[in-house]
Amino acid sequence: MLKQLSSIFIIILFSIASLGYGQKGIIDLRDDDLNEEIVLLQGEWQFEYGKLLTAKEMQELDSPVYTEIPHTWTGMEFRGEELPSTGYATYYVRIILREKLENLALNGEVMTTNYKLFINGKEAGEVGKLGTSEDTAKPDYRNRIYPLPEDTDTLDIVFHISNYHYRKGGMTRPPQIAENDLLLEDRAQNISLSFFLIGSIFFMGLYHLGSNLFRTRNKMNTYFALVCLFTILRTLSVNEYLLIEYLNFPWWLSTRIELISFYLIFAFTIRFIYYLFPEFIPKFFAYIPYYIGISATVITLFTPIVYNSNLVPIMQIVTVITGIGILYYIFKASLKGNKEVLVALIGFILLFTVTVIEILIHQSHIVGEMIFALGIFFYLFSHVIILANRQNQTYIKNQDLSMALKESNQRLEKTVEERTKELNARNQELVHNNDELKRIHDEKNGLIHVLAHDLKSPLNNNKGLIQLIKMPENLTKEQQEYLNKLEKSNGQGVQLIEDLLQLYRIESQQKSEVKKVNIQSYFEELIQKHEDAAKIKNIKIEKNIEAIDKAFHTDSDKLQRIMDNLISNALKFSYEDSTVYVKATQEGNKLQIEVKDEGMGILKEEQPKLFHKFQKMSNKPTAGESTSGLGLSIVKTLVEQLEGNIEFESVRGEGTSFRVVLNDLG
Repeated sequence: MLKQLSSIFIIILFSIASLGYGQKGIIDLRDDDLNEEIVLLQGEWQFEYGKLLTAKEMQELDSPVYTEIPHTWTGMEFRGEELPSTGYATYYVRIILREKLENLALNGEVMTTNYKLFINGKEAGEVGKLGTSEDTAKPDYRNRIYPLPEDTDTLDIVFHISNYHYRKGGMTRPPQIAENDLLLEDRAQNISLSFFLIGSIFFMGLYHLGSNLFRTRNKMNTYFALVCLFTILRTLSVNEYLLIEYLNFPWWLSTRIELISFYLIFAFTIRFIYYLFPEFIPKFFAYIPYYIGISATVITLFTPIVYNSNLVPIMQIVTVITGIGILYYIFKASLKGNKEVLVALIGFILLFTVTVIEILIHQSHIVGEMIFALGIFFYLFSHVIILANRQNQTYIKNQDLSMALKESNQRLEKTVEERTKELNARNQELVHNNDELKRIHDEKNGLIHVLAHDLKSPLNNNKGLIQLIKMPENLTKEQQEYLNKLEKSNGQGVQLIEDLLQLYRIESQQKSEVKKVNIQSYFEELIQKHEDAAKIKNIKIEKNIEAIDKAFHTDSDKLQRIMDNLISNALKFSYEDSTVYVKATQEGNKLQIEVKDEGMGILKEEQPKLFHKFQKMSNKPTAGESTSGLGLSIVKTLVEQLEGNIEFESVRGEGTSFRVVLNDLG
């Protein structure tokens, strides 16, 4: 199959047809066997722009103008003026045959963008609609074969061509002449080859698209499938114009597909090559041309073809420059001896070559429209080889990994079994240790409880004895001072034991006894209890209770302990003649409490340990009051049991503010 395709490629490239040449306005075919070969009517044709003339009228012109065919009149110098892309013109040539041959035919090929053909003065046919303005002209692309007269050895061929819809006008392809069956056979071969390429490229793209859908998604496969898709569309829209001929696409749609497919093949091919060899192709080189191609596509979609077709030569230049750059990077990478890169280099050299040929075809310098389709087919096939090799390598690696994973799993299962036995033994040991720790903890709590009660009783007795000793009036000042210190020390011991017992009860009994609390009256009574202690240091308690007419559900005992500790602390660490602020706000299902003093504040480095047990801070109560270091620890524990949180702010020398937020437990 590859050998047959190669033969077809060579035939199309070099010997698709013989070329008919002669003197100006005449093509002499007396030496050509038209029953065996197809002849392209290339040569110098007589040309007259802006007029639709007969063969006789062309012969009678005083100063005839000749132009080489194939050629476009766009930009051509004609009678001292440069011609525009739009307009209409007459092309005339006389063909001299060897003899009066039978069954000869002429393939009119595609002219830009419509034409009417006359043979020996008679109208032979029309493609599109010839017109002298944009309103009267109708573009179309079709390859039509016209029978030639059999009773003559001289043919006067006249083409009336008009263009108002494309960037260039004129006879951009030379007509073909040969025996009718030979022309039909040649066209059938072109169509068959087109469908073969379409089918082959379709299945290549479908395979890689399916690979992306049902296996690991890979951008490289996606771009390969997109290149295949738009190669198919381009093959359908050029050469035999299958979209127009068989699917009845209008000219404007088929032409847009032709242009857009060129831009997108370019864009997606660049991205595919980048994802195929990301380690060799710079990222910017893959992105800039890609967005240029996408931009050209968008412009082509939304602007008239007569304007956007001018992007074609620009994109052809961009394609050649980008192709040279890709060739450079792939060639540089191939020097390292990577087989995949060598295959890619061969494929891309082929693609670059046929791309240049395709550009020359569009510039009307050579002929052979099937070359690009064949070239991109072989290019894509080279990458199929690369991708197949990668998938094969991946399959082999997966097999090796699967075997390694199986062995690893077996080792892992054995290790897990051994570790499980060890864990079971350790769990039994932990259960035993946990039971022992629980027993020790219970004994510790019991011991604390017993010690606290046993210590509390003699300390209370000491308190009474001290009061009795202080009663006589004949005590010296020094004795009175010693007794005051003893009483104060004894009081600190009692307070410490009270805090320990309270902490013990809190930690051993987590459950809260929830009751309805009227916030307004509750806080009024609570603050009143501390008024006497405040008066001793001439401290003013300023309260601000804002509560809605709705009961709040919480453990009132725990709330009281929280407030007692906070207010008591505020009084202890406040200076005389200062103010303690107590604020309570009930908002919905939340109770917000703030206790603020104007005391000495807490050092910044000591703030992180404020709620820890038995923490002694550098700041001391302002009147020498006792403190156990447990009060704030108890407050935090109680707040958490009431499903709330506590935070504080303190500035040295300005005071401390505690804020508590509690949730309604109803």
